[in-house]
Amino acid sequence: MQARQVGPLDAAYLALDGPRTVGHVCLILPLDGPITLAQLREQVGARVGRLPELRQKLHQGANALDRPWWIDDPSFDVDQHVDEFHVGRRELTEVVSELAMETLPRSRPLWQAHLIREGRRAYVMTKVHHSIADGSRYRDILHALFGTAEDDTPGWSPHRPPGAFDLATRGIVGASRWAASSVYAAARAIADNPRSLGGVLNSIGVHAAPPTPFNRSVGPRRVWAFRTWGLAASKPTRAHFGVTVNDVVHAVAAAGLRQWLIEQDALPSSPLVALVPMSVRHLTPDPSGANRLSLGLCRIPTDIEDPVERIFSAREDMAEAKARPVLGEGALGVLTRVLGPTLEPASWVASTVKLLDTVRLPFNTIISNVPMGQDLFVVAGRRVTAVYPFAPLGDGMGLSITIQGYQGRLDVGISACADLVPDVEHLMDLMTAEYAQVCTLANHTNED
Repeated sequence: MQARQVGPLDAAYLALDGPRTVGHVCLILPLDGPITLAQLREQVGARVGRLPELRQKLHQGANALDRPWWIDDPSFDVDQHVDEFHVGRRELTEVVSELAMETLPRSRPLWQAHLIREGRRAYVMTKVHHSIADGSRYRDILHALFGTAEDDTPGWSPHRPPGAFDLATRGIVGASRWAASSVYAAARAIADNPRSLGGVLNSIGVHAAPPTPFNRSVGPRRVWAFRTWGLAASKPTRAHFGVTVNDVVHAVAAAGLRQWLIEQDALPSSPLVALVPMSVRHLTPDPSGANRLSLGLCRIPTDIEDPVERIFSAREDMAEAKARPVLGEGALGVLTRVLGPTLEPASWVASTVKLLDTVRLPFNTIISNVPMGQDLFVVAGRRVTAVYPFAPLGDGMGLSITIQGYQGRLDVGISACADLVPDVEHLMDLMTAEYAQVCTLANHTNED
């Protein structure tokens, strides 16, 4: 495939690779039987031709301030991306947490697949950098490598990388076209609705995030907890109260965090705030970027004790976040394009001086819900029984909650900084107990 420049938002995710943070997303796939490393390499190697991003690496042009390019890796070797680890006496979560903090080499395509053995149990852990995939695109990668569809896999051979002059010329032309189109679009929007600019500016920081024990500079170690919740179990509650799966997830997260903070004697009087990524990939076709997102700030009702009131509040807060995203896709593109050259060095400086110990982010955590529909994944003839997420952390945000839908269930993963939330398993227990209670709310209401 011909060289293509890294999209502005995609390039921003490269800045997550810092001294104590990484920018890749991990999924842990338990299998219903053992496989060998040779089998995993054979399947991945046979299918890697389906998506170009699996064979492309970063290339920095002559202008170090410009965004890098994706070029074909002429020495691509699947064996460098697929390897094997044994759990042994250590727990699975410990091994996964250590692997999750190993940076992906930028000299190769930004993904890996680890086969993890625990006796006769087998897991495949995929690591894909956020710069090449958001939640929706990650799903495409899983389909390409482990899907059941018998699609033809095209042959491929690497293109010769373009010269420095060619890349510089293409970069200037692309930037000029973007600037012209963006200025026109912004002027047209303001002319049609003069209040829109003020509305966008006023929405920034509309929710103040209170201080918590996990909103500090993060350390280098991670902890991880995972569970599976039955999706059908919450259907009576969702139907009775007219709420969505996302509303239930936010209410459950709020309840678990509320109890955890009470036990730490650190519950704020105001609700916590979550950064909620929302996919816009379905709105318009745009093959130029891997990440198609808008961002919302959503209150999560940690200040409400009653579970019924809490679920209604979660519904209202989520509706408001969707109606008024803090940064739409266009605004994200502008910000990341303008600030792009400064993001990576600024991230390193902020992490080194522990800036986030004194400067608070406008949100406390990220809650992400990624649907998977009725997908089924298979590795070397073995069925994938769950898809457990392990999301990266940014500095100043020591806790992230991700829910991955799969085969009629909700696979939940909480990733946390080991120094700030060492008892992440306890937090997961609190959330799981709350989910079970929420699933019975409709029965209790009917009895009343």
